[in-house]
Amino acid sequence: MRPYRLQLAVSIILALLFTASNILVLPWIRDLMEEIANKNVKFFANQIFNGLALWSLRTVTQFGQYYIMTWLSGRMIIDIQKEIYTKLQGVSQHFYAKWKLGEILTRLFSDSANVKKAVMIIFWEIIPQVFTFIGVIGYLFYLNWKLTSFTFISLPIFVVFLSYFSGKIKRVTKQVQKKSADIMHIAQENISNIKLVQAYTMEEKEVKRFVKESVRNFKSSMMNTRFKASMDAVVMQSQGFVFLAILYAGGMMVAKDFISGPELISFFTGLALLIDPVSAISKVYINLQQSMVSAERMFEVLDAEVKIKNPKDGHKLKVKGQVELKDLSFSYEEDNTVVLDTINLVAEEGQVVALVGLSGAGKTTLINMIPRFYDPSSGELKIDGYNIKELDLPTLRSQIGMVLQDDIMFRGTISENIRYGNPGAKEVDIRAAAKKANALEFIDGFPDKLLTQVSDKGRRLSGGQKQRISIARAILRDPKILILDEATSALDSKSEKLVQEALLELMKNRTTFVIAHRLSTIMHADKIVVMDKGRVVEMGTHDELLAKKGAYEHLYTIQFKKNPEAEGA
Repeated sequence: MRPYRLQLAVSIILALLFTASNILVLPWIRDLMEEIANKNVKFFANQIFNGLALWSLRTVTQFGQYYIMTWLSGRMIIDIQKEIYTKLQGVSQHFYAKWKLGEILTRLFSDSANVKKAVMIIFWEIIPQVFTFIGVIGYLFYLNWKLTSFTFISLPIFVVFLSYFSGKIKRVTKQVQKKSADIMHIAQENISNIKLVQAYTMEEKEVKRFVKESVRNFKSSMMNTRFKASMDAVVMQSQGFVFLAILYAGGMMVAKDFISGPELISFFTGLALLIDPVSAISKVYINLQQSMVSAERMFEVLDAEVKIKNPKDGHKLKVKGQVELKDLSFSYEEDNTVVLDTINLVAEEGQVVALVGLSGAGKTTLINMIPRFYDPSSGELKIDGYNIKELDLPTLRSQIGMVLQDDIMFRGTISENIRYGNPGAKEVDIRAAAKKANALEFIDGFPDKLLTQVSDKGRRLSGGQKQRISIARAILRDPKILILDEATSALDSKSEKLVQEALLELMKNRTTFVIAHRLSTIMHADKIVVMDKGRVVEMGTHDELLAKKGAYEHLYTIQFKKNPEAEGA
């Protein structure tokens, strides 16, 4: 709230004016009743005018405060979501391996909206109502301290009820919000993989899974509703008992001339004014408990440890391209499973290093070390002789390009997707990169050319087209270190040939790490590294490894002897 001190101050002033307009109603009612009793028409008309002025002040201040607090809470929600979103951009891959997407989105949107509601509740409802409560109580003590003291006997009852129900509601709220995150995750997972769902005719099962989770959420919500409704009923019933008791006591005081009739009417008007604050504070207290749950969930994200930290005064190295892994090992903290075990590998500037091996060998984990998505558990990774932990992280990553198996497209134009890593690129450079990537031909075939809109995940494009756009993106970035992760594995032979030509263009004068399922694409690599269960079992050129008749020769035999035509691919 600190950036919005001025708006908060104005809001508090308006709340005080709103309170004043409420409290001044009480002496106004007393005076009005006295003028009626005395049949003083002139002063009675003046009191009506005064009442209109008080009501107008109440309306204007309430509107002003509501407007200011709506603006302020709206700005705060942007600040909160920006902070969470910024944190999500900076956390390491450990975080995303641990958290479900539905949980993250719920915290980003639903929970932050609940916190916005809490701000509105505090400053638009609680503060004015608390001021009103204090002011009215003060006036009632001034009017008749005995009757007011009798009224206060009931307050501990309300406090006990609030404490009892709020604890239960807070626990149930946590269950509801967790179930909501689970439902969002199920929906996101289903829609993202709808092709597979339909291909395996699992639509009905997916609907049942969604409904089952929704029913669980509904039951938790109804439990929450039962507690809320029970609390409201108890509070309302208690208010009725208190009101009738005070009515009896006040009537007896009027009968014995301890208090006048207009004063008793003014007193009961004050009690009526207290009903709103007491009811509002009781309801608001429950809403605040729910919002506190949301705040706690948001801070789970904001307080999450950032494992990959940019070093202070990190070296802003202009990368040449030498990469060295020295006794590098890596294991996930959660289960201590060793993924990489004592890797020693050197890639000289401009070399092409291919990583091959069966699924689970550790290839992808190894290349994830180079842009520092993970840090080694032991050993070190050096670039141009510098330990990667000593390098400025944004500078390092700006000189690394990646083309992945899952060709990532963002909603926008083809031009925007190509220049994603180089936002300031000119159209002539974008076209040059697209041409080198063998993408310009199909791009110019679209009516809007580079301005053609790409839908979410590039669904309007074929696999080969998306891959060539990804390659154009990497070419335009002009990295010194290039990472290719199964960049052609999902393509047909025609598309693979075009993509392979584009990749050869991209790999010129760059240190390149290639993960390839098809050995035909890496036979001319400077160094082929064969991995198995996180270890390097063989290393050399294609011919050297074939001559060893070891693990690589076995992989080669599996692929090419069963399909001789693939060898010349």
